[in-house]
Amino acid sequence: MTERRRYTKRQKMTAVIAADMTSQLGASEATGIPRKTLAYWMDDPEFATLRQNARELMAEETMTVARLAWGKLAERIKSGDIETRDLVLATGMATDKAQLLNGGATARSENRDITGSITDAELTAAIREAEHLTRGSGSGVAPAPEGTPEG
Repeated sequence: MTERRRYTKRQKMTAVIAADMTSQLGASEATGIPRKTLAYWMDDPEFATLRQNARELMAEETMTVARLAWGKLAERIKSGDIETRDLVLATGMATDKAQLLNGGATARSENRDITGSITDAELTAAIREAEHLTRGSGSGVAPAPEGTPEG
C-alpha cells in the first residue's frame, strides 16, 4: 500500500495560488501535486481568503506594471522611437490583466431591446435584407426557399 504524501502549509498555499493564477493542471505539472488534490484544496474554505489576498496583491502589482509600461510607451512616442511592438503588447496585456484582477471591464457588450421599437414588417424586411446580403457572401448559409415563411 502506498503511503499518503504529506504537504506543508507553504506547499499547499503555493500550489493553491499557482492554480488560481493559472490552472489546476498547470499548477499540478509545476508542483508535482496531483490535480485531484489541488481541486480538493481549491474547494477548501481555508484557502478562500488566501486566494483573495493573492488576487488583490497580484492586481496591485499588475497595475504598477501597467503604469510603468504606459510610461515607457509615452516616452517612446515622445522621442519618436516607437518600433517596439513588444512594448505595445506588454502595455495592453498588463492593462487587461490589471483590469481583470481589479474587476474592471475587459470587454464591451451591448444588448438592445428591439421589442416594441419596430414593427413586425420592419423586422421581416431587415431579416430579408440580411439574408440577401449573406447569399453572395459565401457564408455557407443557404437561403430559405421562396414561398416559405422564411423566404
